[in-house]
Amino acid sequence: MAQFGFGPIYCETPASSIGAVFPIEPANTVSNAVIVMFGLLALYFVIKRTPRAYDLYFLCALLIANGIGSGLWHGLRDRGALIFEVQAGLFVLFGIAFCWSRRLWSYAGAAGFLLAFLVGFRLSQELLGSAPRWVAIAPLVIFAGSVLAAQTAFRSKKAAMLGVAGMASSLTALGFRTVDLEACQYILIGTHFLWHMFNSGGAFLAILAMIALQTEGAMKRRRGAVEEPAQ
Repeated sequence: MAQFGFGPIYCETPASSIGAVFPIEPANTVSNAVIVMFGLLALYFVIKRTPRAYDLYFLCALLIANGIGSGLWHGLRDRGALIFEVQAGLFVLFGIAFCWSRRLWSYAGAAGFLLAFLVGFRLSQELLGSAPRWVAIAPLVIFAGSVLAAQTAFRSKKAAMLGVAGMASSLTALGFRTVDLEACQYILIGTHFLWHMFNSGGAFLAILAMIALQTEGAMKRRRGAVEEPAQ
């Protein structure tokens, strides 16, 4: 049964559960197909360009799972689906932080970066507890993303640009998520569905950034190995 007394309320959320049938929130439900699409498209590029990047396979699977869980949540308003969706979304965020930093530093360095990110995540929840979760962690995401993009630029400008574009897309998504209820008086279905599209687009671009960083780094190492004997 749909649970209207639990979880966030959106522009599309009906005022009553009476007569509510799947999909309870149509646009919010259908737009999750975009998340799954971006997850599958990212998986295609991983298989094609970095077939041994097993951590990126897992990241793509998390993105797809997030889309499925979110679709079930908005379609059924089911408590279990919301918990699954939120956990998958957080793991995508933490996974991007670790997988990206691992391509810049050692495993120890990546683990340290992830630990600092997790501490920052916890602090942001406590210091900005009155704000929605994703709004509260926005400053942390901007700071951490800027550090990763700046370090990436030394190795691959293309990867850095993709990373920055991904961060911009996700921040745009956050704006749409935040104004959903306020926009309801102007847009019948609200703007939450755009959060799904732009945020998953940001995750997709981040995965492309990691692919570019890994492939361009490998190409530079090969060129260096070829040029070295000739010197």
